[in-house]
Amino acid sequence: MDVLAIDELLRHIFQYCDRRDNLNNALVSKKWSEEALSALWKHLDAMYPLLSLLAPLVKSKDNSSLREFERPLWSYDWTIFRKYSWRVYTIVYSSIGSELYSHSVFTEIALSKPQGDLIPNLRNLACTPYSLCDFIPLLLNRRLVDLTIGGTTGKSLPKVKSLLSYLPDRSPMLSRLKLQIFDYEYTEIGLDVFLSPLSRLNELEIGPATLTPCVIRALACLPSLEHIRSTHQWDTRTPNRLPHPPVDTSERFTSLRLLEISTDNVPLFLEPYKLNALRKLVLQPHTQQTREQHLRFFEVISACCPQLEILQLEKWRNGSERPSKLAPAAWETFAPLRHLTRLTELCLIDLPMTTPGLLYLAENLPSLKHLDLRRSTTTDGTPAFPISVLPQLAVIRPQLTFLCLCLDTSLSALAMTFDNARFRCLAELNVGPSCLDSSPLEVATYLRGILPEECRLTRLWDGWSGAGEERWNSWEPVIEMLPALLLNQGTSQETNPAL
Repeated sequence: MDVLAIDELLRHIFQYCDRRDNLNNALVSKKWSEEALSALWKHLDAMYPLLSLLAPLVKSKDNSSLREFERPLWSYDWTIFRKYSWRVYTIVYSSIGSELYSHSVFTEIALSKPQGDLIPNLRNLACTPYSLCDFIPLLLNRRLVDLTIGGTTGKSLPKVKSLLSYLPDRSPMLSRLKLQIFDYEYTEIGLDVFLSPLSRLNELEIGPATLTPCVIRALACLPSLEHIRSTHQWDTRTPNRLPHPPVDTSERFTSLRLLEISTDNVPLFLEPYKLNALRKLVLQPHTQQTREQHLRFFEVISACCPQLEILQLEKWRNGSERPSKLAPAAWETFAPLRHLTRLTELCLIDLPMTTPGLLYLAENLPSLKHLDLRRSTTTDGTPAFPISVLPQLAVIRPQLTFLCLCLDTSLSALAMTFDNARFRCLAELNVGPSCLDSSPLEVATYLRGILPEECRLTRLWDGWSGAGEERWNSWEPVIEMLPALLLNQGTSQETNPAL
């Protein structure tokens, strides 16, 4: 039997072919044609191919920038349409550079279409209210699991509200919903009412302005919700104030494992609830935070997320503006984190700290394996940690697998060494954007006695430290010679176990 006549094999091959190849494949034979056409129509980035199956599209008489049907739709048009529409699984449509359609197009479809779903197998839909808002309800079906509505502003909120009202009945199996609502003065659109019936919702992305008290209460009761993301730059000018929490919060957010929110919403979201299932928390600051605010964040997080395994405080995202200088945080700022005994990964960016603060974290987080401080030690490009802190960390936390620190490699820092201070599991040491202050051979020799043989030395560009090409390339000789030194050291230890 010809192996290229097996449907499953053809389906697997054609999914890796580009559009032109599949157009040619469809002409080979009837069996090839079926599978090649399915591959061609599975993912669409425009509505034109589908709409053009119904009737010719021409420029609108009233508005030349819009398209409309040249004639009324016939029953035969729907026969052709159904021959292809069942093959469509994904539509990712953007108004930028795409055709826009007259309202009459969608009215004609709604009035003349046969019973049943317009695109029965559609699983993933992404579009903007501006381009397809009138058409989106016609695309919804019970198989839809992923819906993205982007580019929503204050003017289109009423249309989005109307669209969301269809979700509980038309798409009850929805598992992922992304609403990009860009509005400083956000007004309630009853989002909590539309979200409450979506019992299968697993992932939700909405703007910080949309994260109102009513919405949070509705989300807290969803039994399958595992991931909430609300961190993009468009926040609200009016703070979202939570009233007193519900009487019983023990059965709220029982499945939430990943939470990504703005630092402005940390107390508002976390304090009323006990997030026992939460494993990963990502915080994105929209305003410059003080040491007192960081202490407050850590107190709330430690009290409300006792099972947390990953904590990330991301870069301050305010355009290209660099954060103002902050005094390095002392160890007291991080004291609440000692209660997070299961924390394996800690990432603090743009948060300056002292060397005692670093050592405090290493000593009091027993499960820590991934420590990423990046520019958190150097908001002005000046490294804060001496390279001599590495052997101390190797003694305190030998199980670290990833370490990112901005290091001072001056000769005075190289003087301090420890016997038998070696990381056992470290796979990568990232030295951030800092420049090299000593000779490459001295630094490489020093690191040779601390790093395991398999460890990689890497850099991180930050764009703020003012590092020119010469400064950036200063580490290149160390990166090039260190693997050979580590390999020779491993060979020497095998030859002489006493080493």
